[in-house]
Amino acid sequence: MIDYLFFKFYRLWKYSSIPEIAVYAALLFLTIFLNCNIHTIWGVLEQYKIAPYPTETMYYVSLGLIFILLCVRFYWHKRYKTVIDKFNEKPNKNNLLILILYIFLSLFLFVLEAFYSKGKI
Repeated sequence: MIDYLFFKFYRLWKYSSIPEIAVYAALLFLTIFLNCNIHTIWGVLEQYKIAPYPTETMYYVSLGLIFILLCVRFYWHKRYKTVIDKFNEKPNKNNLLILILYIFLSLFLFVLEAFYSKGKI
């Protein structure tokens, strides 16, 4: 799933105004959205007193750690080229619905959890 989301972010940036940075932008966006998912789960765990409230330092450490892990995953032996070639060969390569759904759900659940934890909902 991580590979597929990377590919979809890559395709989104490849056909945007700056296609030269498509691989880097895909990694950054994937990092941001995965961090958003992790902090949504972390917030739910904090509601049930299972995990401590995430501080700003914890946020930046998790963001950096996710970015480093994704860089290692995709740049080790230039694996990103293999992933791009693999998904370019599949017939449904133009389907952006999964990416749009992932972005919407990630942001919606993150905002919903944030408002719920602050008592606004």
